[in-house]
Amino acid sequence: MKFALVYAYDPVQAGPGHGEIDEWVALDAALKAAGNFVHESGFHPAGQAQTVTVRDGQVQVRAGAVIGAGITVAGYIEVEVADEGTALSWAERVPTARYGQVEVRRIVEY
Repeated sequence: MKFALVYAYDPVQAGPGHGEIDEWVALDAALKAAGNFVHESGFHPAGQAQTVTVRDGQVQVRAGAVIGAGITVAGYIEVEVADEGTALSWAERVPTARYGQVEVRRIVEY
């Protein structure tokens, strides 16, 4: 099973701390050593995003991200694991979980 661990936080409340890069490197190494790592990407700031909507055939493009007002979706890790419980245990180790949240979503595989 593949899951996306989508990490997000509210920068007004808190954000990445000193030394967090080392935690990310350790998490990546642990995921790879366990054979669960598939892919990981971080995102550029939400202010650089474009949001596209289509309503009644009309396309609208707005500057900025609109997912969860005030929330910064910082990136995701894709993991391949045996079950949801294992995906949840990896999500607990994502540094952003301490000051934000990590959404665990099963990926549709066609």
